[in-house]
Amino acid sequence: MQSLFIFDVIHSSRIDESSLLNCIHMAIKSSTGALTHQEKQKQNERYAQNHSYDYLFVGTGHSALVAAALFAKAGKKICMLEAHDTAGGYAHSFEQGGFKFCAQVHYIWGCGEGDTFHTFLKKIGLDKKVTFELYDADGYDHIVLPDGKTIKTPYGFDRFLANLIEAFPTEKQELTKFISIMSRISDEMKKVPDGPYKKLKLYATIPRILTLVKYRNATLQDVFDVCKLSKEAQAALSGNAGDLAAPPDELSIIAYSALMAGYNAGAYYPTKHYHYYIDSLVEYITSHDGCHIYYEMPVKKIHTKNEEVTGVETEDGKTFKAQTYVCNADPQHAAKELIGWELFSKKEQKKLSYEYSPSGMMMYLGLKDIDLKSHGFGKHNIWHLQSWDMNENWHKKDLEDRFSDTWFFASTPTLHSKFPGTTPKGNYEIMEVATCLNYEDFKEAQDASYATYAKLKRMYSEKLIDLVEKYYIPDIRKHIVVKTVGSPTTFADYVRSPHGNVYGAHLSPFNLVTSKVNKDTPFHNLYWCNATSGAAGMHGTMMTGSKLYMDLTGDRFQKFATGDTYRRIVQRAIKSGVDNK
Repeated sequence: MQSLFIFDVIHSSRIDESSLLNCIHMAIKSSTGALTHQEKQKQNERYAQNHSYDYLFVGTGHSALVAAALFAKAGKKICMLEAHDTAGGYAHSFEQGGFKFCAQVHYIWGCGEGDTFHTFLKKIGLDKKVTFELYDADGYDHIVLPDGKTIKTPYGFDRFLANLIEAFPTEKQELTKFISIMSRISDEMKKVPDGPYKKLKLYATIPRILTLVKYRNATLQDVFDVCKLSKEAQAALSGNAGDLAAPPDELSIIAYSALMAGYNAGAYYPTKHYHYYIDSLVEYITSHDGCHIYYEMPVKKIHTKNEEVTGVETEDGKTFKAQTYVCNADPQHAAKELIGWELFSKKEQKKLSYEYSPSGMMMYLGLKDIDLKSHGFGKHNIWHLQSWDMNENWHKKDLEDRFSDTWFFASTPTLHSKFPGTTPKGNYEIMEVATCLNYEDFKEAQDASYATYAKLKRMYSEKLIDLVEKYYIPDIRKHIVVKTVGSPTTFADYVRSPHGNVYGAHLSPFNLVTSKVNKDTPFHNLYWCNATSGAAGMHGTMMTGSKLYMDLTGDRFQKFATGDTYRRIVQRAIKSGVDNK
């Protein structure tokens, strides 16, 4: 029985525990649609034709799809090997009960005209086909504090600061200092040189990036302490830390500033949903002559000789070759399991021995006959806090203890775009609810038995529903027609994300600055291309794929926005958001 890439599905939450356990032996592990015999035959026939490729990608995560699309545009022959039966990694979508859910993505930045995401899509001619909808200008994120107070995160740091001062009037000076430091870091990041001779250029740039240099090894908590912010104000500012999967005392202030600056200039959702965006990239790549994607083709070994990759062997014994190889798989996992740890120097091994970012639980709900807007939902996300101390909450190891005051995230994709295609016809909606959970607890339960694992997963998904009922929709259970739950081990199985990590390497100052993994490997024709070797998230992986293409071809079509350009983008997002109301 295939054990990889699963989502465990419970149709209707109104199944009692005994009934659930009685049918565990016949539980179905579902996927997006495994290859048919005919599709496998077609792949085998194509393989037998012995195609010649310029670039071979191990994996089809977002950064790999971006790079492959750009190389295909440049006339290169592309081969992509995907262990799953669909492309996209965490950005892929799956269908259950007539609902289509995106696995892990909720909002994107950089999608406005002339911004980086739009520039990429325009480069490959998809900017008119793939369009985006803005979240609310006055609050793309709603941070709900333990005392019930809601702080909206709007476009423009000045407007965000005004909201914070209104909520914490006695901390005006401290909050102003924090926003100033954060905005200077984000502005200075745009001045860091890229491309050829970037290290040489960096020395000349240092006088213009002094704040970035000063805080390069700082955590978000370090800056909170510098600004002498209260626990309450810290909670308001770190309530969306789940976006970066790290507590304030571990999260790099650079990562935090980049995320806040990105969404500050516009938070977007694809008009035709995430599946359409990923499908459009796949269609674009495979429409080019000599460009192929092989599904259900997990890689067993990356063969090397004399500092060169000589081929990639799949688990079914096939061997694929190309001039250049791109590894979209996790670098640490690939080095240890696919290439050979002993082939990396001690220095390289140390850099690749990074801690992974945390994991979590994602609950996907298909709802019927409900008006989510009447319950406070809309074109925004909700981050709900039950504890003022985000560090304490993140560091709790005991599951029961953590859930006593956990934070949770809620998003409603069907309110973010009116375009159909994610629900059955009729009065249906989608809600996605998430929180941070430990991988080890679920792995231990999974190893014990499927019944133990299913019981644990059901228990905590029901606790999440209890929280939604308590704070937002008292009778939500009677509206649930599909409930699909992804646990930390689901993510490890489904997209081969070690320990179910959300963003690859933990987004700490050490991993981002001191010991950053980049695209280069010890092999002259192999490159890393993933969240760890570049940047995390949809915008980060889009830039990672773009940068790999630019570095290998010299076609530097992407440029970071200058301070003035960035401010114009912010003002345009504010105006567009207001006009669309």
